[in-house]
Amino acid sequence: MNAVQPPPSAQDEHAESPCTRPTCDCTGAAKAADCQASCHLNDAAFRDRARKILFSGRVITAGAVHLIGLEDIRDQLGDRWERVKERVHVYMDRLLEKMLSSHDVWFRHGDSQFIIVFAHADLQAAQLICGKVVESLHQALLGHSDTSQIIVKTALVEVDGSVAVGSARLDDLLLHAANPSDRPSAKPQPEERPKERPEERPEERQRPSLMDVALGNGEPPPRPKVLFRPVYDVRNKVISTYTCRPDLHTCRHINQITADDVLQEEAIFDYDMETLCHAVRTYNELYKNKFRYAQTIPVHFETLASVRRRREYLQSCRMIPNCLVPFLAFELEGLPQGIPNGRLAEMVTLLRPFGRATIVILREENADIATYANAGIKGVGLSMDFRDGDQRCIDKINAFCHVPRKHGLFAYLDGIRNVEQFQAAIEAGAAYVGGAVVGKDSDVPEHMRRCTEKQMLLRARVKARRESA
Repeated sequence: MNAVQPPPSAQDEHAESPCTRPTCDCTGAAKAADCQASCHLNDAAFRDRARKILFSGRVITAGAVHLIGLEDIRDQLGDRWERVKERVHVYMDRLLEKMLSSHDVWFRHGDSQFIIVFAHADLQAAQLICGKVVESLHQALLGHSDTSQIIVKTALVEVDGSVAVGSARLDDLLLHAANPSDRPSAKPQPEERPKERPEERPEERQRPSLMDVALGNGEPPPRPKVLFRPVYDVRNKVISTYTCRPDLHTCRHINQITADDVLQEEAIFDYDMETLCHAVRTYNELYKNKFRYAQTIPVHFETLASVRRRREYLQSCRMIPNCLVPFLAFELEGLPQGIPNGRLAEMVTLLRPFGRATIVILREENADIATYANAGIKGVGLSMDFRDGDQRCIDKINAFCHVPRKHGLFAYLDGIRNVEQFQAAIEAGAAYVGGAVVGKDSDVPEHMRRCTEKQMLLRARVKARRESA
């Protein structure tokens, strides 16, 4: 595959593009005919470029030349675009390297457009590939991807030999790919006569999400909401760590999706993506204001076990600013009993470039902790069940905490609700404690607070007396 880089200066915009790949001659393609001062191709300029490629003497299929733009991302990022555009270009190059064949050619025009020449893909396949590339970029940068706004322009050769420019929305392409009989023509609609887009129905979406799952009263649930839960560092006597947790509504919506396992997995994946993007976006803003804390980001086994979900999740991870990596850790949830050491080690390895550590959070006591240690896990947490009484929780705490320490891992307890449970956690040797007794879940992390165990217990007792009064 040949990626032709844009010229370094405005004067070089009219230079020939040095493409040497023998399977596709695009030497004339980099010539910026009718290039506007804004360095963005209009349809006429794209048509001229496509004509030079299509009639360059090489056998290139009509519909093989495509234009994709990042204008939506640029507009949504606003003033931040200038600071991050180089990183976006690098990430876009990686996506193209991964998703195109070795015979395809692409080059960047200006700071927000890419022209792609496919050597062998047919029209529909080429359009889908272009659309999915931009969708992945939207998901990684913006935390969402509106397929109705992702448009791929295609150069088509008409019967009279002229070159026309057509366009197609990604959601239409996906719908046609899923139901080819519904739309017999693969030719994109001309941009001069845009077709009114019908109201999107939930069943047309390619990836189910929490937004697609209706409640019993027929109302759609809200977007997954992420809260920050404070965690007490027992050794350093400080609250400076936060872990992400869903609010009660999000938990309820995910738990209600029990009729279809695939749908529930996709809902969990939606939450993982929302959590990752929200946590990084929040920390990035706070980091600029000299605010530092440790952040734990949960990711479910279902997300990393699926090739497609894992690829999309890791694509988003690659957009994490390097300055934040030392402050982040990943918290694996939902690991099945008896997970092979090799598979878990692979997950840990995939996440390692994006955080300082990977830990595991459990719902019940687990006998696989030795496997976790061998796979590179740094700590194991146990989440308390709110339905258990105090004595049941204390028994769990006492039975759990010594096991991770025996294997060289730290023990972490989540969901500690009162003074008795907190005291049991400290006495059992927990390294980190989170829950209502430490502090409420909040929309944003708060400033670091130093306090001893005695101060924590005193504050919890005062709070308990006020609530019971």
